[in-house]
Amino acid sequence: MVRLKFRYLLKFSAKNAFRKKSTAILSSFGVSIGLMLVFVVGAYTAGVQAQFNDNLTRTLGIVNIIEETEILIPSPDSNLPLTIIDDLKNTNDVGDFIIDYNVESQAPYSYTVEYWDKLENPDDKIIVLGLNKSLDTNWRGFTTRIIQGRNFEIGQNETIISSRLANIADFPVSIGSKIKLTLDLLGTETLNLTIVGIYEQIEDGTPPFVPRNYAIYTDIQTVWDARNQSGVETDIYTMVSLRFDVNIHEDTITLVDRINNFSNNGGYDPTYVSAYSLYAFYETVEQNLEIINSFTGVLGTITALAGGMAIIVGQLMSVSSRMKEFAILKATGWKSRHIMTNIIYESLTLSLLGAGGGLAIGALLIFLLSGNLTAFGNTPIIITLPGIIEVVIYAVLLGVLGGLYPGIKASKVRPIKVLKEL
Repeated sequence: MVRLKFRYLLKFSAKNAFRKKSTAILSSFGVSIGLMLVFVVGAYTAGVQAQFNDNLTRTLGIVNIIEETEILIPSPDSNLPLTIIDDLKNTNDVGDFIIDYNVESQAPYSYTVEYWDKLENPDDKIIVLGLNKSLDTNWRGFTTRIIQGRNFEIGQNETIISSRLANIADFPVSIGSKIKLTLDLLGTETLNLTIVGIYEQIEDGTPPFVPRNYAIYTDIQTVWDARNQSGVETDIYTMVSLRFDVNIHEDTITLVDRINNFSNNGGYDPTYVSAYSLYAFYETVEQNLEIINSFTGVLGTITALAGGMAIIVGQLMSVSSRMKEFAILKATGWKSRHIMTNIIYESLTLSLLGAGGGLAIGALLIFLLSGNLTAFGNTPIIITLPGIIEVVIYAVLLGVLGGLYPGIKASKVRPIKVLKEL
């Protein structure tokens, strides 16, 4: 009875795995491509999750107020009177929790429509927002994130744009360039805003194929004057943002419900408002992205399995050409389990080599994508230990499955029948 030591069998299998070098290399490369996709998608998912967790932390206690609508998205159609701030502060069991607030007024979409086809996606828009400069500074808003140039001056028709818009726009957006606002349908009334600064865009992990609004900011009086010039209602806020003194998300939801209930009961008559938590908004977006992540995960799994098929085919070819060898081994005392174990070890060698290649290629791809506007957006792609372990587990499973059928075939060899054919 032959007793094969594990170390000897492992060494023998690793050596035999490369007897047909071209087939072995192609098999490992197929696994590398599949596991590379699994690795990169996992790293992207981890980056999105980390970014959303950061956004959720930053938005705790922040509530946006717009005119009541079925869609909780700020638009130029939202008209809030300037008195809405005092009304909110005087709302029972709400005003005492307000730490600070911010306001904005959005210009009609038509002002910048001529630039929309010069952005990344067909549904992308440039929107013009007016800010109260002092309130935004206290709010630590966009006017405090200038990374190039300077902030706009009040009454000078100046604007600041996002770093993302500065990178992707197919029209002049450097410091000193002008953005023309078309104030009427005939194009006879226009206003030029001079770009004086670029603010840092804080990414939320949204993929680039999702439509975006690129906000450019100026002082609120400039927007009011432009709206007045075009004959649209002026001196209104389109959105008010509140920051509440709360410790948990549930407290924010309670305050949101109080505002909405008060409004529904006519408390702000003739204005009716909708309040929503940014925390809840990001949670909803995250849930939608989980669908995309699930799809990409399934796609990665399918690709990895396709790489596993390369191992099965390669091992079947190898086994078919080595049946005489297995017959001799069996005749000299090898058991069926030894031969099957040998084939599985060979398959594991190829799949683990493929995993190493997939991790290397994936890491290189992640390095090339990091910090750039790519198919992954500007999302940080994070390499995690669980992500690496996942790739190794995939490789082991593919190795075992890839060697199982060829191993069974080889283990069933009949030495007498094969040796008679010599």
